[in-house]
Amino acid sequence: MMKKIGLSAAVVLLFFAMGYFAFKQPSNQELHLTSITSFHDVQNVLNRLGPDDIVFFDVDDTLLTANDYLPRHFVLPTLFKTLAVVRYPRLRQREYSEHVFSAMLQQAPRFLTEQSVTGIIHKLRQQGTRVMVITGMESGAFGDIASMPAWRSEMLEQFGVSLSREFVNTTFDTFPSYRGNYPCLYNGLICCNQRSKGEVIDAFLKHFNLKPAIMVHFDDSPEELVSSRAVCLKQGIAPLCFHYQGAAKIKHLPWSTRRAFAQLNKLLLDGRWISDEEAEAASQIKWINIFF
Repeated sequence: MMKKIGLSAAVVLLFFAMGYFAFKQPSNQELHLTSITSFHDVQNVLNRLGPDDIVFFDVDDTLLTANDYLPRHFVLPTLFKTLAVVRYPRLRQREYSEHVFSAMLQQAPRFLTEQSVTGIIHKLRQQGTRVMVITGMESGAFGDIASMPAWRSEMLEQFGVSLSREFVNTTFDTFPSYRGNYPCLYNGLICCNQRSKGEVIDAFLKHFNLKPAIMVHFDDSPEELVSSRAVCLKQGIAPLCFHYQGAAKIKHLPWSTRRAFAQLNKLLLDGRWISDEEAEAASQIKWINIFF
């Protein structure tokens, strides 16, 4: 009997061990990535870059961030998405849904993760280093936003982010289209249109016949950094991939379904986005009639 129990325990332990290793995420060290919480952590590296090098900055939660949960992540939790379309059936219509959430994107305040990053970028450009911004977002229209690349480019300019403009605006139409659009370069901003950043960087380098000595990439997504690092190694470019975690230091309210419904309700009724703090106060005063 004891042997049977021991064997069963061993089987259970083996099962959990297999599950642990199957779902365990590799560390940044295993992925050859360096974690940083500030761009100043690698200032000495940036100071040594020159005209033969190129730097890519991700946008959301790298250059810019937001206090409010939904516009910061723009990934609707499944339960919230399901309850939202039950309460507001019109959200099932893509055109209407995009109209609503484009208003959120346009109105929700954003800010630089580090105020000093504009000075860092300016210094890089003075050194002759090419500085680009890369984002995974779509490259076409979204709701009331006629052009996502133009909207995001104008936003970066308003924050004083100065990018290299030596490359003409380009559509990389060798990729399969997504919603009728392709990855593109617009005023120094690369929109990947839901493709991996590595493969779009590869297309960008080949299109303009570039082979930098060093490529630096700042991003809050390890997966995107891994994809760009692979491109560098394939092309004989020295990769410096930094997993930027500076935005994680900023305090935010945790997710709240009730608060999110207060925000959505206000957006649908008045066309106005209210902050997490304002919605938190409103949801405490009036319980919204929805299943929680």
